[in-house]
Amino acid sequence: MKLDLQMKKKCIAAALLVVAALLSLFVIAPITSDPAFHKKSIAMLDEKKITVTEMTAAAAAASIAVSAVPGDATTPIADQIAELASYLLVVVGAIMLEKFLLTMTCLAAFRLLVPAACALAIVWVFRQKAALLQLAVRLTVFSLVITLTVPVSLQASGQVERIFDMQKTLDSALQIGEETEPAVDEEPAAEDKTGLSGWLSQIGEKITSSVSNTIEWAKSMLSSFIDAVAVLIITACVIPIAVLLFLLWVIKIIFGIQIPASVRGAARTVHGRFRHKPRAKPAEAAGREAE
Repeated sequence: MKLDLQMKKKCIAAALLVVAALLSLFVIAPITSDPAFHKKSIAMLDEKKITVTEMTAAAAAASIAVSAVPGDATTPIADQIAELASYLLVVVGAIMLEKFLLTMTCLAAFRLLVPAACALAIVWVFRQKAALLQLAVRLTVFSLVITLTVPVSLQASGQVERIFDMQKTLDSALQIGEETEPAVDEEPAAEDKTGLSGWLSQIGEKITSSVSNTIEWAKSMLSSFIDAVAVLIITACVIPIAVLLFLLWVIKIIFGIQIPASVRGAARTVHGRFRHKPRAKPAEAAGREAE
């Protein structure tokens, strides 16, 4: 009678796990993998991509404008502005990767990982092996981590941008990038300087003032673009990685679960869990009992 009651409880638990796996596979996975479900997040990423595209165009235009200045004084600055476009390409790649992961992580989590965790839990119900339950819990926690990383990182990026007013830095860089000519201070004509010497003196002062203003304008443009690229790299690349590490740290603190960081580490962990320990020889066991 007691065995029948235990078997009934096990069958009920297994049935609940089957229902959870079916819900994850046929209900939650299609909903969460639909781009319409992530409409707000995708809109945020598209807006950020437009900003990066405008920044790339402004950097190209600024580099051409600076390099068009006669002489070699502004050539190094133009080259540095042009090099910033490569960093902006990295930011675009990170944004496209986040858009891809928004749907694919949910699909992988609720169509593969969660059903696999439920299957392991069902086997654990009847076999009572602790390694199966631990692996099922790890798969479930890992699926939650990968599905929450991108949405949480987007919210964190938006909060950081609002706190530090990073949009102002981006708008400033775009505004400076639209200026294709440096502002040259107009000086009134000298009234007392006459003759050839006075004319040469005026020409020298104008050339010196123009070159100085051009270099300062180019330096200001380069500084603005560096600040803007740093903001984009932080919000699009650094914060998602920091959010992932933070979630893994929180899971390790709360549940005591350490998710392996590599495929080799995961395989080694699973192999160690299921590996049978060698039995002690009779002589060694007798020696231990004697001690």
